[in-house]
Parts: sequence; C-alpha cells; structure tokens
Amino acid sequence: MAISEMRRMHLIVHQSFRDACLDLLQELGVASLEEETSLPEDLITRRSSGDGSLKELENSLMEINFCLDFINKYSSKPASGLSNFFPQPLEIKAEEFKESRFDHASLYKACRSIEEQIQSLRSRLNRLLTLQEFLSRIDRVTVPLEDVGSTRYTQSFLIELSPEKKETLKKELSEVSNLWEMEVFPGEGKNSIAFLVIHKEISEALEKIMQGMSLSLLVLPQAFEGTPAEAKKQIEQRIEALFVRQKELLRKAALYSKFERDLKIAHDYYLTELERREKESTLLQTSETAILSGWVRKCDIPLLEKALKSKGQEWALFCREPHSDEDVPVFIENNRWVQNFEVLTRLYGLPNYREIDPTPLVAGFFFLFFGICLGDVIYGLILALLGFLGASTLKVPESTKQFFRMLAWGGVASLVVGVLTGSWLGDLFDYLPSTLAALKVLKQRLTLIDPINNPLPMLVFSLLLGIVQVLVGVMVGFVKEWRRKNYAKAVMDELGWFVFISSIVVYLVVFSVSSSYVSLVLPVVIGAAFFLVATQGRHQKNPIMKVLSGILSLYGLVSYLGDVLSYSRLFALGLSTTIIAILARTLSTLFGSSPYIGWLIGLVIALIFHLFNLAMSGLGAFVHSARLQYVEFFTKFYENGGKEFKPFGYRTKYIKII
Repeated sequence: MAISEMRRMHLIVHQSFRDACLDLLQELGVASLEEETSLPEDLITRRSSGDGSLKELENSLMEINFCLDFINKYSSKPASGLSNFFPQPLEIKAEEFKESRFDHASLYKACRSIEEQIQSLRSRLNRLLTLQEFLSRIDRVTVPLEDVGSTRYTQSFLIELSPEKKETLKKELSEVSNLWEMEVFPGEGKNSIAFLVIHKEISEALEKIMQGMSLSLLVLPQAFEGTPAEAKKQIEQRIEALFVRQKELLRKAALYSKFERDLKIAHDYYLTELERREKESTLLQTSETAILSGWVRKCDIPLLEKALKSKGQEWALFCREPHSDEDVPVFIENNRWVQNFEVLTRLYGLPNYREIDPTPLVAGFFFLFFGICLGDVIYGLILALLGFLGASTLKVPESTKQFFRMLAWGGVASLVVGVLTGSWLGDLFDYLPSTLAALKVLKQRLTLIDPINNPLPMLVFSLLLGIVQVLVGVMVGFVKEWRRKNYAKAVMDELGWFVFISSIVVYLVVFSVSSSYVSLVLPVVIGAAFFLVATQGRHQKNPIMKVLSGILSLYGLVSYLGDVLSYSRLFALGLSTTIIAILARTLSTLFGSSPYIGWLIGLVIALIFHLFNLAMSGLGAFVHSARLQYVEFFTKFYENGGKEFKPFGYRTKYIKII
C-alpha cells in the first residue's frame, strides 16, 4: 500500500522495429513516453513533427465531434435519466478497434448541410414571427399598408395612442392647420391605432407635437401589400410552410442517429492515433535507431521485456532509478478496500513521488467519521444498498465505481454507529407496536451510547478521535522526514511535538483519574517543552532570539488545540441527523392522527423529511469528513503536487476495449 516504484526507461530499437514497438507499447499500456533531452545533439536527429498529418487528424476529430453533437441535438431516441449522468461506454474488442474504418467525411457534409438549413430556416422563422407580432398590434386597421408612406404632397403615418392622447393630438393638430386627416382604429388593450395623413408643409409642426406628447411612429419593418390583416395572413401561411419544412429537416436529421456507434468508434480511433503521432513526433533518432524514453513501473519491467522478446530482438531496454531532481510521475497502488477511498486523495491532489501515500490512513478515518456524522441504521442501510448496487450494475469508469463504493462503505459505517447509538430512523423503533416489541428490545440491548439523553460521552469520543488523527499526522510527518534523511527536522520538529502533545494528553487523562500518578508524567511534559524551546529557534543566529523563538513556538499548541476542537463537528452532525429524524416521526404522528386521510398525510411528511435528512446529512457527512482530512490531517505532513502516471495506450472517450 504505497506509491509504486518507478524507473526511468530508455528503449532503443532499430528503425525497422520502431512502428511494431509503438504498437506493442500502446497495446500493453505500461509505459509513459516523454521527450528525452539529455543525449548529445550531434548524435540525434529528431523525427519529423508531421504537422500535416496531425492537423488532418485534428480536423477529422473536429468533424466527428460536430456529427456527434448534431446527432445528440436532433436524435429522436429519448435518453434515460441515468445515461445523462452516467454515459454507458461501448464495449469493443481490441482487434475490431484497430481495424475500424468509417468514412465520416460524407456524413459530416450531410450533417453540416442540414444544420445550415435548419439554422437558416430558424432565422427566417424568427423574423416572420417578429413581423407577425407587429401586424397583430395593427390587424384591425383597414387601410392598405402600401398607403402608408409619402406622396408628392402628403405623408401618412401609423401612430399608437392611449385614449387620453388621442383627443390631445387632434386638438394640437387643429391649432396648427387643417391640412390633415386622421382615422382611428382599435388597437391592443385600451390603445388605439391612428392612420394620420398630413400635407408635407406641416410635417415639422407634427414632429414638434409628437415630441411634446412623447409619441412615436409605428415604423413598418418592411413593405407590405394589403391591409394588416391580409398581410398577417400571408405571413402566417409562410410561417406554416416553414414549420412544415423544419419538421421535415428534423425528421431527416434524426435518421443520422444510426451512425452514432460508428462515429464514436471512429472518434476514439482518431484520438488514439493522434496521441500515437504526437508521441512519434517526440522520438529521438540516430541514423539506424529510434530512442523511446519515459517511465515504467518497476513491477512491469519483466512484462515489458517478455513482450518485447516475443516480437523480435532488435531492441535494448535500459532502466534506472529516478534522479533526485527529476519530476517522477505517480501511481498509487492500494488493496481493494482502500482503493475505494483514493477519490479523496485525488480530489486534494496526488502525493509527489518522494512522500507517503496517505490513502490507507484516510480510508480508515473517513470511514469512521462518515459513520459518526450520518449515524443511523436505516439511513446507512439505504446508502450502502444504493452504493453497492450502483457500483455493480452501472457501466461507468472505475473511478466512479470507487466513489459509489466509498459512499456504500460510509453507509456501512453509519449502520454500525447507528446500532451503537440507538438511532433507527431516529427514535422510531421506540414507538413500534407491541407485535414488534422484539425489535425494540434488540435495539436497546445493542445501544452503548445515547447521544440524545447523554451527549457528553459522544462529544469526548469525537475529540479523542481528533487527538488521535492529529498525532498520527505528526508521526507521518516524522516518518516522511526520516525517510528523506532529514534527521534533525524529523526529531526536533515532528517527534518533539509528538512527544509534547502526547504527554499533555496522558497528563490530563491521569490527572482526571488519579492525581497520585501526575508526578510520573509531569517531568515528561516539562522535558518535552524544554526540548522544543531549545530546538525550535535553531535557525536564528542570535542566542537570545533562539531562546525567544523557542518559547514562542510553544504557542503552536493553541493551533493543535483548535484542530482538535474541529472534530466536535462529528458529534454535532450525528446529533442533528438523529434530531431531524425524531422531528420527522413527531410531525408524521401529529398529522397522521387526523381523521380520514391523516395516515396518508403523515406518511408523506415522514417520507419527505427522511429523504431530505438522508440527502442533507449524507452530503454533510461527506463534506465535513473530507474537510477534516484536508484541513486538520493533511496539513501536518502532506505536500501533494504529484504528476499522475499516464501510460501510453488506447486513448478513448466513448468506448471500452475488452
């Protein structure tokens, strides 16, 4: 259970064996390939970058992605709810994948053509719908729209008027001139539409009147023929024809969903081929050989050598330990149970190659913390069943399955804690009918701590867990520095604080039990404190500053105390889960006592409250348990910043090679 040992690999092959070697490495998926820069330049000729072929592959991927997006947009097949969240990969044999060929070019042209037609049609529809909306405002005007405009001596307008402004406009125009005529038609709501004809010589006066009244003209968006009602009818006919055409295009677009499988296979084929070409472009070569450089796990070297021997003899493999200044990729390997909790480490960041993988420690602590936070038998049982069922039935990536199993094991922990604290949907089992009295007796016999009636033991237990995890974090820091041969830092910083904190804890425990043994522990506390005072200021040159820095370093105890107090959230979250469950039982009983359908109302209330409680408490259990790992535990020793080991292999998005 650690970070897998890596070796720097240099594989030298004859030019005739280069392509076969790349095929083999891609099939095995055990070695990452990186550019090598340490060899003499006068011996090396770099392989052509193949920009043209790379560009061609990138264009093919772009076209296939367009086709897949097109199919996803217009497919008539309804997607199930689960497939939206957990897309099912296509399972395909390696031989079929290697030999897959699909001419997507003609399909891309067809999809592009239909997409352009649909977008053009939608643009025209939007424009016509805008015209229809405009004409609907004036469709009771009986004047032909071609009469709106200018002649040699007149101008005509359409104006939308409120009732009070209609008479005001007539009055204002009459005071200016009588060279006008206005006919009023009903408009939308209480407004009216005025058709106004004026002589051109009063156009300036009309403009001033309209500005004073805050009126504006209804400008026709385009030329129309006939009355607004007739023009509207023509527009509606055109809209109907376009909708028919759109329906036909959408039906035609939906037919292309039959190519989805072929497109997905082609996509991953080109994606894999693109990665291969990119790796080829970084190869170093002499006149007769090619040099493949990268990383391989130590345990995979025999497998690689055996596979190479089966293909030929035109190769030489050299592997060495990483240099201290090399950025080594990281591959963490753990047992089957711990693997389920690797998601927590990856969320924070992989460890670097030269530190300790915290996942085994995180797994145990997170398992316990999650159980305390959720802390209910029935909630834990539901979560465990859902998690294990999802991991075993859904065809999802292994990382997603690990997440499901992590939640499932959290449910198991919750079930155990619920049994020990007597929380079975809160206190529901205390109110079971007499026919189920045996369950009530079983619950009472299994209960060790009752946080509702006696919360102090659970609070103390949570704080003790905090002390344990903080001390484990400090000790892991000691081991890390010792392995790096930083002996002074390991002893003076990590071990010194470990002894000081441990001795204080032991002192407090002994003092609370019997003061007669305090004299045995107190010297250790004082000695550890003096040790820290003497060593924590060692970086200072001034002797006085050394002592002062050492004394001030003891203030770090407050930080550790704050870290430990953070673990009280475990008790608080577990208590809140139980209280909300009790509230659900109380309210459902209260409403359930109503006549007729009271039982149904009570049942609905109970279901809603318990589902809400399970969701929110489950989320809180995950978030806060993870937070304690990241903020209180990892800060004691963890550096992270590791680069994940990504071996050269089949690079896929939609398919799973079996």
